[in-house]
Amino acid sequence: MDVVTASYVAGKKIILRYDIDVPILNGQIVDDFRLKAGLETLRLCLEHGESVVMIGKIGRPEGRVVPELSVAPVYKWLQEKEFEADLKSGKLKLLENLRFEEGEEKADLDYATSLAEYGDFYVNEAFASYRPEASTTILPTLLPHAAGLRFAQEVEKLTKVREDPEKPFVVIMGGAKVEDKLPVIQTLAQKADVVLVGGKLVAELKRQKLDLPTNVMVGKMTDDGLDISGDTVLAWENIIRGAKEIIWNGPLGKVEDPKNTASKTIAHWIENSGAQSTVGGGDTIAALQKWGMLDNFTFVSTGGGAMLKLLSDGTLPTIEALK
Repeated sequence: MDVVTASYVAGKKIILRYDIDVPILNGQIVDDFRLKAGLETLRLCLEHGESVVMIGKIGRPEGRVVPELSVAPVYKWLQEKEFEADLKSGKLKLLENLRFEEGEEKADLDYATSLAEYGDFYVNEAFASYRPEASTTILPTLLPHAAGLRFAQEVEKLTKVREDPEKPFVVIMGGAKVEDKLPVIQTLAQKADVVLVGGKLVAELKRQKLDLPTNVMVGKMTDDGLDISGDTVLAWENIIRGAKEIIWNGPLGKVEDPKNTASKTIAHWIENSGAQSTVGGGDTIAALQKWGMLDNFTFVSTGGGAMLKLLSDGTLPTIEALK
């Protein structure tokens, strides 16, 4: 997988698949973390390329035009950064939400071919968009291509954690979606010293009566089921404080309620452990941002689902398309 450089894009008309799938409320971007993550690649493309056509998706309109999922707030965000002149001159263009077209999610070749007409070099800077789609797995096969700088960083960091973590290695899994997280738990349990499980996963794992590896510690929940118990927090303290590598995906309780403090306590222990710490998942990142702790983690992944998929499978369809 080649990584974008100035020489690759020099004088080229670049199609930049960007991660514009950010939360929008009443026409305003609530969290621009993903947009900021790709700025180094965007600037490189604008500095050295002839032009940049930015493409991406927001939400799940399923081939319908949904005004609330328009790219207009992203366009405004770009204007308010340093890109207003590039937008006015046409050097930078932002296409409308790709998922307004049925061909995007269907990974349609004809639709991908129509997108290819916008440029002569393709850069993928949307790590979080890992499922096969026209713009992520078909379009790069039609043009010379490279991974964006942040995309490549995500792959390098997460692959290293999966293949060669520092020891002791602790994995923390919370949130829900057992179908997404169980394969990761099973895979990382083979590498990790301990896997700690909390949040909605606890009830679901118990309901399904799954046979888990012996180094997977499933926490106890509070009586209302909205946080891990105090006993569990105490039992996990020395494990986390003694770790050299930690990966965390998913809150361990309903963090929106300030009385549920376990996740915040765990976050403090992680940042004070001195361990290499990787965190991912929208809810976890939002909570850490609210607490002013996000910058204290070694690496923050832009993709929750993509992070889990890469950790469990060792690759992604989007990575394979760039090879």
